[in-house]
Amino acid sequence: MSEETFRWVITVGVAIAALCILIVAATLIALYSVVSKMRAKAEEVIGKASPIIDTTKRLVQENAPKFSDIASRAKEIAANAKDMSDVARDQAHRFAEVGRDIADRTKAQVARLDSAMDETVDQVQHVGNNIKSAALKPVREASGVIAGVKAAVSTYAQGRRASVDHVTQDEEMFI
Repeated sequence: MSEETFRWVITVGVAIAALCILIVAATLIALYSVVSKMRAKAEEVIGKASPIIDTTKRLVQENAPKFSDIASRAKEIAANAKDMSDVARDQAHRFAEVGRDIADRTKAQVARLDSAMDETVDQVQHVGNNIKSAALKPVREASGVIAGVKAAVSTYAQGRRASVDHVTQDEEMFI
């Protein structure tokens, strides 16, 4: 490579390096302007947010005791609610036991009542049969006596005896 070519290569390299430095400088200037604008906007936001932050700090400081009181009361309420729940559960178990006991006793009483009713119905039927038998026996006997008197009167009134067929028929009716 000749010396003149070498010089041209070096010159082009220096020119490219200078161009790169100019581009970096322009980028830094643009970056600086963007950062400046952002800083101005951030300061504006901080200026607007400062009163809100101060108010929030003041509210937290003023209400911190209230929050802690509310939290302690919430713990107490939760403990009381748990105790009430335990008592209610125990009472529910007791009511269930009482209900089962009542149901068992009621079943036993119903069984006894059913047995007593069956026995009473049997006795009433037996008494009814006895009354019917006692009431119908004299009626049957009277009916038999009347039939006998009727047959005797009929036999003596006509002066002749009834045939065997008629006597058999009368006996069948009597039975």
